[in-house]
Amino acid sequence: MQIKWTQRASRNLDLILAYIAQDNLPAAKKFLLETLKKIARLEAFPLLGRAGLVPSTRELVIHENYIVFYTVEGKTVQILRVLHVRRKYP
Repeated sequence: MQIKWTQRASRNLDLILAYIAQDNLPAAKKFLLETLKKIARLEAFPLLGRAGLVPSTRELVIHENYIVFYTVEGKTVQILRVLHVRRKYP
């Protein structure tokens, strides 16, 4: 499986990291590494996340406060969004 990020998902992650880094740069770096590690697992296990609220999407909890929304299409896992659990989705 190949993992592709949408621009929106990349921007979501950038904003989250900037927010965390304001108060704690090491925590932001740790969050990034853990997030990328968990998303990389989707290469081998694309159905790892739960079925999403939006049809044909899946949700992977990467932290108690953050969820990655993605789709699996053929041999591609497309990361759609990275959001705080309190944000309204879709």
